[in-house]
Amino acid sequence: MKKAFIVTVSILTAVIIVMGIFLYNASVGLTSTTASLENLYQRSFYDLVNNVNNMEVEVSKLMVSNDSISQQKILSNLKQQTSDAENSLSLLPIDIKVLNEATKFINKLNGYCTSLINYQDGKVGEEEYSTINQVHQSLISIKNELNNIMIKIMNGYRISDNVGDGTETSNFSSIFSNFTSDTIDFPTLIYDGPFSEITTTRVLKGVGKEEVSLENAEKKIQELFGDSITDLNYLGETSSVIQAYDFSVNAGGRNYYIQITKQGGFLINMNGNINNSNSTKNKTDLQSKENSTDTEESIDIDSVDNVNEKVKVAIEKAKEFAKNQGLDNMECVWSASSESISYVNLAPMVDDIIMYPDLIKAKIDLNDNIVIGWEASSYAFNHVEREDLIAQLSLSEARKLVSNNLTIENERLCVIPLDFKGETLAYEFSGNYQGFKYYLYIDAYTGNQVRVLRIIQTDQGELVM
Repeated sequence: MKKAFIVTVSILTAVIIVMGIFLYNASVGLTSTTASLENLYQRSFYDLVNNVNNMEVEVSKLMVSNDSISQQKILSNLKQQTSDAENSLSLLPIDIKVLNEATKFINKLNGYCTSLINYQDGKVGEEEYSTINQVHQSLISIKNELNNIMIKIMNGYRISDNVGDGTETSNFSSIFSNFTSDTIDFPTLIYDGPFSEITTTRVLKGVGKEEVSLENAEKKIQELFGDSITDLNYLGETSSVIQAYDFSVNAGGRNYYIQITKQGGFLINMNGNINNSNSTKNKTDLQSKENSTDTEESIDIDSVDNVNEKVKVAIEKAKEFAKNQGLDNMECVWSASSESISYVNLAPMVDDIIMYPDLIKAKIDLNDNIVIGWEASSYAFNHVEREDLIAQLSLSEARKLVSNNLTIENERLCVIPLDFKGETLAYEFSGNYQGFKYYLYIDAYTGNQVRVLRIIQTDQGELVM
């Protein structure tokens, strides 16, 4: 009996030792993963702080510069800093709503600089200083907030400990509340196409109804990247207008921030960085562009056949990526290329009718034709099977309602969102007048002109004034 007791105690002791070793190793592994994630966040944050500091300095220089050559150089530097800042932002664990606002501010600043460079020869007129001053004041506020957090990080603040529990905007996300262009009168940037910023409803209609588990969300990401995944971390939940699982992923040498909706398990957002292995190539390409007269291009669906092969491949990659998400009949309605990146807007085409409210934006790295960005909130909110899309006006009747000044080049039926609520079937007429391109929309039921856009071509995309 005594011998049996000794054997039992020995076995229990061995089990306790083995369990202790296992738990220790698990703890070390978890600590290592957390440390790696924190290092990624801090490195991205340091880069963002540097970008914003440089942006504030460059804008301040515009306020005191009166030479067009100097101003053009400043604007070019500012454009580069905005591009770098967007990349840094994409790697931070920021609430999707806050991220969208921050990215919108940066994109509009980039587009504003582009318009000054291309259409005023880099010369800042007196009428521009009011806008520039507003931008400068916003950047000062943003810079101060970011630098305060930088001091906290130097004193032990950890970003990964402040990403929230999914029930409200995280403490870290709140830092970016000053990233807003609402009070700044920028030209409206639509390099990603008409109706790209409009969401007509706040109920998820375009995804499945059943709630998916965390395990199923992780499985979706694994199916998305396959064996290229080297690291997958669950960051928590976003619980605002869209409830989603948030992840950081390292796949194929890239870092991604990904959100999968709890309702339906839909890929709502993906932001990945440009592969570091391409950084040297990107710099070489940029230097070549500075010495070249070639410009980047923006296209709409009417001219897809005329774009270069690289952009054609990017468009096909975006459509293939959408199909892998179960989204069929998606067509390119807009595309813009900038340096080594192509932005492609997709929308469903049903019975030859473009569904603008269901827009999805994709971002493709042209160096290796990988989709590294995906924003599908408009699709998630608005996509439904639409019935009774029968125009009360014929195409010829609608055409007569278009001003004789506009030389019509293309025309088609589409569903467009209205300014405040709802959507309507409309005829889209695109054409030229005195060298400018316009898009004009005639309601297919009432014959009213519901929208007119004037397009300005830039090397970074297109602006509507």
